[in-house]
Amino acid sequence: MGQNKNYIQGIRSKVGHDKIILTFAGGCVFNDKGEVLLQRRGDTNLWGFPGGAVELGETQRRIKK
Repeated sequence: MGQNKNYIQGIRSKVGHDKIILTFAGGCVFNDKGEVLLQRRGDTNLWGFPGGAVELGETQRRIKK
């Protein structure tokens, strides 16, 4: 998330308070017991749903099964 924050700060330094569009995705993942998956955020150390954003220039990484 640290990189994402720097990316957004960079955009803000160029556009000020003008509206910008950022694309994020998140999700709720449950198991058979009804438990929900949470992740601890790196920037605030709080728990939240998994998700994130793709930044300009970021590449896709494929995970082998």
